[in-house]
Amino acid sequence: MPRSGLQKLRDALQFTKLYKENSHDIYLREAKCLDMQLEHILEPMDENDGIAGRYDHGFVGFSSQTGGYSALGAGYTYYFKDFEFTCAMQEFREELSPQETYQLQAVRAFWHEENTARKLDVAVASRFGYIPPKGYQGPGVGNCDCRVAGTNLDFDKLIRLGLDGLISEIEGAEAVNGDSSFYTALKMWIESLRKACERYRRQALALAADAKERDCRRRFLDLAEALENIQHAPPATFLEGVQLMWIYSVSCDLMNYSRMDGYLGPLYARDVDQGRITEEEGVQTVLYLYKHFKEIDKIHDCRVIIGGVGRKHPEEADRLAIVIMEASRRFRETVPQLTLRYYSGMSEEVFRKAMEVNAEGTTFPIIYSDDTNVPAVQKVYGVSREEAEQYVPFGCGEYVLSGLSVGTPNNGINALKALEMALHNGLDKYHNVQCGVKTGELSELDTFEKLYGAVMDQLRPVIARFTVQKYLNYRIAGENAPYLHLSLLLNDCISRGKAVFEGGVRYLNASSEMFGIISCADSLTAINALVYRQGLLTLEELVRILDCDFEGHEDIRRLCLEAPKYGNDNDEADSMAARVFGDLADMTIAAGKEAGLGHYNIVSVNNSMSAEWGSFCEASACGRRRGAPMANGNGPSIGADACGITALLNSMSKFDHTKHVGVINNVRFTKELFRDAGGKVEAVLKAFYENGGTQTNLCVIGKDDMENAMAHPENYQNLMVRIGGFSARFVTLDPIVQREIIERTTYGG
Repeated sequence: MPRSGLQKLRDALQFTKLYKENSHDIYLREAKCLDMQLEHILEPMDENDGIAGRYDHGFVGFSSQTGGYSALGAGYTYYFKDFEFTCAMQEFREELSPQETYQLQAVRAFWHEENTARKLDVAVASRFGYIPPKGYQGPGVGNCDCRVAGTNLDFDKLIRLGLDGLISEIEGAEAVNGDSSFYTALKMWIESLRKACERYRRQALALAADAKERDCRRRFLDLAEALENIQHAPPATFLEGVQLMWIYSVSCDLMNYSRMDGYLGPLYARDVDQGRITEEEGVQTVLYLYKHFKEIDKIHDCRVIIGGVGRKHPEEADRLAIVIMEASRRFRETVPQLTLRYYSGMSEEVFRKAMEVNAEGTTFPIIYSDDTNVPAVQKVYGVSREEAEQYVPFGCGEYVLSGLSVGTPNNGINALKALEMALHNGLDKYHNVQCGVKTGELSELDTFEKLYGAVMDQLRPVIARFTVQKYLNYRIAGENAPYLHLSLLLNDCISRGKAVFEGGVRYLNASSEMFGIISCADSLTAINALVYRQGLLTLEELVRILDCDFEGHEDIRRLCLEAPKYGNDNDEADSMAARVFGDLADMTIAAGKEAGLGHYNIVSVNNSMSAEWGSFCEASACGRRRGAPMANGNGPSIGADACGITALLNSMSKFDHTKHVGVINNVRFTKELFRDAGGKVEAVLKAFYENGGTQTNLCVIGKDDMENAMAHPENYQNLMVRIGGFSARFVTLDPIVQREIIERTTYGG
């Protein structure tokens, strides 16, 4: 049974006591707190499980994400869920002794100041005199938050060495670097994992004893054996490999699972070849894992990567990749975000399976091009080809190097809002608040280059401040915790004898999420054409029309809509998009170097924020009305791509991919086109991947299906759509997001 709020309150007392008693050593403190935490947050198995491991986090604890709970930074290092804590105290006030009530009040006061998010706020405030906004509810061009997200660990090492092998690696490093509490704490963390496996082993045996059906009893006996074996030895079977990966992930709240076919493929292939399991049994094991993914339901993360160059055993990995795709075909859920890395010469069977699964409207797998991304990542991060081959997209599509880097995205920047503020001399017109720099009255912006410079000047100081916040985000995390679960499986923490944020990780990178780039670029293209080149109206006249949301000026809106638009292979529009993109990228890279980050790069991987943040923007010169959605990611302005799929893909391939660490390209096809001309679709996509295209989010669905789903949601509960950086059931979305998706172009025959 899940823990009650009363039990969570008492757990908070115990956790806080351990924290205070061990504050002299952050390494041992974390190890002891994690050990206590695991005994309480790991929930029992149920009779439908085939893999052990689920959690229910407490009101106080340690995590980078706490199951995706990130409200006001509550999932950052040592977290405190104040609202839930306070509600539980009220609910159980009759059952708490006076002494417990007093102690819990002291706990609440302690964690108000001691939670790590609060410490970051204090550090930022001491630097800038204010705490940056954590949500986009107010004025300005962006927001920033605190978290350590998206890290992809070296699961290949975990599977290859097992827990005893990791102990041996630590002891070898101790012999070179000397004993330290860091190494002691790493070994304590491993012992905590062993104990978690043992607790679940006993549960599995109990479930087997109670099972009435033979198959159920056999399933739990096999699981108990696997849980016993992985406590020491490296996994010897596919089941053991999946279980070790999952118990590690669920114990430390990982949300992304790296190149699963690579580290589990050899175990799967050997089991099948030696007759221990069938392919169908392999699918069922993956589905048991997917069941846990859905219980967490972190739709903005939960990436499983298959395919790609740089796998040690590509043939075995491809066999498992097909099994994983089949599991996603059957599962038909928003998670995991199954992602295929395509490359020239890859297995046709694997690519064909990917097309078949997408054709059924699953929105998965998302497809990335190694032909484009590997050399780009090699250059943007300044790493070797071998290291670049370990790039993986996480979350909404940001890149990290699996087992080699961190790259948390903590902030969002709205480029379209920056244009709005440049047109109002630093005023956020929608909120009527002066929050930007004064970049000149409209009469002073008498050339396009002056206007363009004003937009960049609105962005530059915000990007600089957010970059420092990003650096402090890592520094404060490192000062308070070694993140043992990350440090154990990130190179080069063990060999250096340093925790991940103390100089242990090989590459300390970060990313910045950019929104509204295309809407901003299309608006600049229209302004340049209508105001500066053709002189059809003055800038003052255009801004007055925008400020009244085009009311009474449909003729001007039509001119704005007819101006060149990105997404049509139009050099004028595409060049503007590439310029805005490139200048934002350069500004961000420079700010990262100044702040002390390894690499700091932009991503254009919009999720629903392209619609939600658009609701805080005035009308724009691309023809978009006040409050309407912005273009999503590197997709075109809504409905603007009028020249066909080839033209759209050509526009999408024109960006400098050595300046970013993730973009998304939404492309929607009709079911009929996929069914009747699948070969042609495959050929077009392959050409895109092999000639500068980074990736595609494929959505195979009819526009009429979505219209009907808005009218009759009860009949369309399983209708899946790709938002941008994540997928969702269409009927669960906010209507403003639903309309934005419906208005995207659907490519048919």
